[in-house]
Amino acid sequence: MTTDNAVISWSRDGVVARIGIHRPDKRNALATRHWAAIEAALDAIAPSDAQVVVLTGVPGAFSAGADIDELGQLLTAPDAFAANNAQVQRTQLKLQRLPQTTLAVIDGACVGGGLGLALACDLRLSSARSRFAITPAKLGLVYSADDSRRLVNTVGMARAREMLLTGCLLDATTALEWGLINQLAGTEGLEALEQAHVQQLLTTSGQARRAIKTVLGHLGGDAALSAAQADAAFNDAFSSRDFVEGAAAFLEKRAPCFS
Repeated sequence: MTTDNAVISWSRDGVVARIGIHRPDKRNALATRHWAAIEAALDAIAPSDAQVVVLTGVPGAFSAGADIDELGQLLTAPDAFAANNAQVQRTQLKLQRLPQTTLAVIDGACVGGGLGLALACDLRLSSARSRFAITPAKLGLVYSADDSRRLVNTVGMARAREMLLTGCLLDATTALEWGLINQLAGTEGLEALEQAHVQQLLTTSGQARRAIKTVLGHLGGDAALSAAQADAAFNDAFSSRDFVEGAAAFLEKRAPCFS
């Protein structure tokens, strides 16, 4: 499915869902309506049978962040600016809390809100030509608490301070060294790396991955996830169908067939 302007598209093929950003003329810069379209895609995917969600951009640009043309208009409309901020925060939080495992596949510019979107995903893969930055300090702005927490959880406080206080641009190798991305594509190419990663994820229990996200979300500071919910996710796994299958497969020395 696509939005009316075809910038945001989403589809599902079996247990893999995909959300694509296609605005190459603007390096995939995102206006308020695009964030709303991403949120609508997440709402549609969340209750589905999808187990993995892949988020992609176009060759050379994952997302350059805010739409500069819209930003100029928002500067003279405080209420619209507040609504834009609320939309961005709501979409990123919804992506973070999506029950499926999420994978950002990054090629090229991944800056500002684009990096915020990638940080809301569980895992990030990148091509060698990608570049990363978070630059609100260069605009006289402050990164939100939720955004900052995701960054700190990913790269640690010291690296987060450096990125936020200086607005520095990181190359892909540095991003890998800092833990901002999980894997960097080599000669096999980004698409092959993505496919291998998705297949690896699908060998594990989707039920377990959802529960693991609950535990990690609690530990990562998500106020919506309590210690009791994290404990329940751990304890309930022992009576799950996937554990029965996983244990049987282990004892029988075969690959498990999870539900």
